[in-house]
Amino acid sequence: MKKILLICNEVNNFFSLSRHLRDNGFDAYLYLMKEETTHFSPEADSFDDDHKHYVHSSGFSRLPSGFFYFPKKNIEEIILGFDFIIGCGLAPAYLNKVGRRLDLFIPYGSDLDYQPYFNKKRYFNKKIFKILYMTYHQKMGIKNAKFVMMSKTNENFFSYYQRLGHTGRLIANIVPLIYDKQYSQSRIKKYINNSSSHFLRQMTSIRNSSQFIVFHHCRHEWDNQDSINYKGNEKLIKGFKSFIDRTECIDASLIMFENGNDKKKSKGLIEKLNILDNVHWFPVTERKEIMCGISLSDVGVGELGELSWLTYSTVCEFMCMSKPIIMFRDDDLYLDDFESLYPIHNASTVEQVSEALTKLFNDKSSADQMGMESKKWFNKYVIDKGLKEIINAIESNQ
Repeated sequence: MKKILLICNEVNNFFSLSRHLRDNGFDAYLYLMKEETTHFSPEADSFDDDHKHYVHSSGFSRLPSGFFYFPKKNIEEIILGFDFIIGCGLAPAYLNKVGRRLDLFIPYGSDLDYQPYFNKKRYFNKKIFKILYMTYHQKMGIKNAKFVMMSKTNENFFSYYQRLGHTGRLIANIVPLIYDKQYSQSRIKKYINNSSSHFLRQMTSIRNSSQFIVFHHCRHEWDNQDSINYKGNEKLIKGFKSFIDRTECIDASLIMFENGNDKKKSKGLIEKLNILDNVHWFPVTERKEIMCGISLSDVGVGELGELSWLTYSTVCEFMCMSKPIIMFRDDDLYLDDFESLYPIHNASTVEQVSEALTKLFNDKSSADQMGMESKKWFNKYVIDKGLKEIINAIESNQ
């Protein structure tokens, strides 16, 4: 039985992947980094503690000083005995520091578009030497990885990979981001009924008092439209207001979360549009509770920005829960790689958001059908095909 090590758990990606691999006969272990976000802990994405025997803290730091001072002998001790190592975050840098090629790098975002690039760092900083040291090892660690797995989601993000001159093989596919087996309707319903969570109590109350619930848990980043992080949240807020006006659905609810640099601007816009009573704000919440909240909703809204993304955690969570989706996607970027794409209401303007919400509100059977088709696509491409590609990479590694 091959022994697999996964390093870092940003966005809970690798906790999901470790469970998929264990289900397929691999002896997989997840080693967490220091400073990992609490809501991305394994406990935030699990209904039990069965994972404790294969999830451990590595001591790896995400900070420049922590990386600089982390002894090489400790890195070698941590990775000793593993047949295949999968990493995100600074995992490429740590392995490069001891001269070991990372077997598979699966980026989540800033570990690819920021960390390997010297020109993105602030030079007027007393830690600049440590920053440059970490940046060098991250760049070389990714460049020399045996495999890199990522979907060709848009030219902007993909260009960061291309610039590094990767010497290994690219697996252009979707990563199984969610451990879907634990999110059955029966288990979700049982958890909601037995939970004392404030969020779920509030969501249940909103469900009981609302005709239509719109769920949006993207970060609020919309003031700078030229940023790669632009989410277009303001289009949803304005489109939601337009939807209420055109349908006179005064019992519609919009669910949002206290996350992102522009959340205060979003709250100001909501007040200006006089829809305060329709919008419900919650703190950043664990994935298992997010999934329960989605199950109580009618539609999920993803990113509405200028860049097209094929899949990401938010939209995969909607697909996993069989919900219809409103988002922006440039289909022409992906039609050569997929027989079909999961159905969405494609929206990049306020009017398109309003129209999409109206259609879903007026035709529930069509909305349900969209959700079911999305789940089929999720099962085929995100879970089955994505996992098969990773297993093939593991088995091909000698």
